[in-house]
Amino acid sequence: MNDANSITIEILVKAWSIYENLDTNWISHFLEHMFFKWWIKYSTPEIVAQAVDEIWWESNAFTSEEYAWYYIKCAPEYTTKAIDILADMLVWAQFPKDELEREKEVVIQEIMMYEDMPHRLVIDKWKEFFYGNNSYCWNITGTVDNVKKFDQDYLINHKESLYTKDNLIITVAWKIENQNEIEDLINKLFSKLPEKTTIQKPIIPNFKPTSNKDFYNKWTEQSHIVIWAKWFNISENEKYAANLLGILLWGNMSSRLFQEIREKLWLCYYVSASHYTNEDDWIFMIRAGVDKKRLDKWIQAIHSEISKIANWEISLQEFEKSLGYIKWKTKMWIETSDQMADFLWEQFIMKWNIKSLDEILKEYERLEIEQIREVAKKLHQQNLYMYYIK
Repeated sequence: MNDANSITIEILVKAWSIYENLDTNWISHFLEHMFFKWWIKYSTPEIVAQAVDEIWWESNAFTSEEYAWYYIKCAPEYTTKAIDILADMLVWAQFPKDELEREKEVVIQEIMMYEDMPHRLVIDKWKEFFYGNNSYCWNITGTVDNVKKFDQDYLINHKESLYTKDNLIITVAWKIENQNEIEDLINKLFSKLPEKTTIQKPIIPNFKPTSNKDFYNKWTEQSHIVIWAKWFNISENEKYAANLLGILLWGNMSSRLFQEIREKLWLCYYVSASHYTNEDDWIFMIRAGVDKKRLDKWIQAIHSEISKIANWEISLQEFEKSLGYIKWKTKMWIETSDQMADFLWEQFIMKWNIKSLDEILKEYERLEIEQIREVAKKLHQQNLYMYYIK
C-alpha cells in the first residue's frame, strides 16, 4: 500500500463461542477482556495503557461466533513495538485471580446492557430459533450464572487449547519495505505458542425450526424483526450477484427498501438487507425496527419487493446505478491499512482465491441483470423464516 500512512497488524484466532460447551459458554468473551490486562513485559493495566498510548495507536478486539480478532493500527515507525505488544498480549497473558473477580462484574454489566438493546437482542434470539440449542446459537457473552462460577484454570486451559500456531492468522498491511524483518520478528515473538489446537469445531447442526415464525416478548416500543433465508447456499461466483441484490434492496437512499418501506410507507426508521457468509452457511437477511401495529403491513411490503425482483422487475438504470455504487463502495473499503487487512483475511478464511481489488471489480463488471434476477428468484422460492421481538 504505497500511499498508506498507517500500518495494521491483525491476529485472527479460531477460538470463539462455537468452541464452547454449556459450562464454558462465557469463556471466549471473558478471555478477550483479560487479554487487555496483565502480561509479562507490561505487567499492570496502567502500564499496558501507557505502552499502547505511546505509539498513537488504534486497537480493539472483535467478536463473532467463530473468530477472536485482535488488532493494532499505528504509525509505521512503531511496527516493532506494536507486534511486541500483541505478542505479549496473546502469548504471555496473566490471569490474576483478584482481577478475574473484578472483571466478572464488568462482563455481567455488559450482558445486561445487551439485554436492553432489542435490535441486538433479536439477533441472539433468532440464532436460538435458527440453530437449536447448541454452541452455534449460544450468546457470545455467555450467561450471568456461568460468568459467576468459573475460575482461573478454565481460562488457562482454553487459551492453551485454541491459541496455537496452527489456529491463527497474522495479517500485516502497509507499504511494507522490510517484510523479512517483520516475518522474523513475528516468528520469534510468537514462538512460544503451543503447536497444535486440541479443540475441534463442532459440525454445524442440521436443525430445522418447527415453524416459520416465532417471537420473544420484551415489551419494547417497537417490534425488531429478522427475515432470512435458511441455508441460502450459492456458489462463489454467485456471491457477487447476491451482494448486488443486497444493494438493490438496501444500500443507499434510492434503494428499494429505503424508498418503499421508509419513505413511502413510513413503516420504520432503520431497515437493512445483507448477504452474510461464513465457513458453514450463507444467509440472506432483512432486518428492521417496526411499529408494532403495522408489522403485518411491513411483512407484506418486504415480500412484495422480493417478488418484484424475482419476477424480472429490475430496470437497466436501476441495475447500473447499484452496480456503480457497489464498485465505488468496494474501492473505498480498502483505502486504509485496517480495511486492507480485513479484505485479505476474510477471503483467506472463506478458502476463496485471494483476489486483488481489480479482479473483484472485474467480477462485478461481468454481472448481467439476469444473474441478479436469478438470485432474487432463489430467495423468493425459499421458505423464508421470521423472528421478532415485541
